[in-house]
Amino acid sequence: MKYKYCSLCGNTLRQRKDGRLACTKCDFVNYQNPRPTVTVVVLHNNKLLLTKRAREPFQDWWDLPGGFIEKGERPEEAACRELWEETRLKIKIKSLFGIYPGVYPSKKEPFSVLSIVYIAECKTANLKALDDVAEGKWFEKEKIPTKIAFDSNQKVIKEFLRLWK
Repeated sequence: MKYKYCSLCGNTLRQRKDGRLACTKCDFVNYQNPRPTVTVVVLHNNKLLLTKRAREPFQDWWDLPGGFIEKGERPEEAACRELWEETRLKIKIKSLFGIYPGVYPSKKEPFSVLSIVYIAECKTANLKALDDVAEGKWFEKEKIPTKIAFDSNQKVIKEFLRLWK
């Protein structure tokens, strides 16, 4: 989506020399910052949880579970909420794995995301496929599929596999 009007005063936005959109009347600048997301690398009995996407983008591709952080939500809370909504798994976050920039390939206009990635474990392998998940499956290290949704998740899995013992 192309932004045309200021979200504060409604006046016209113009592109500045630095590429940012700025209001022609007030001081508002639309920085088009990345949207924060959480991604969770969940392990159970030395197997990695991947979820198959139920809808676009990347319908039927494998994905690490996660999603967008809601207003006022701490990233750790978002990670636990997303896992519960998508799989009904209760997880225990063990550590922060990293923060990864990426692109959400929206049909209207792709936008930047910044994914906060956690390592977590859960006590049970029993899960349900809910929300935007068509299927959930536990994978051994040697059997991770190559068709992984989202550029940031591809990077996360590549780095995680390098470190996974």
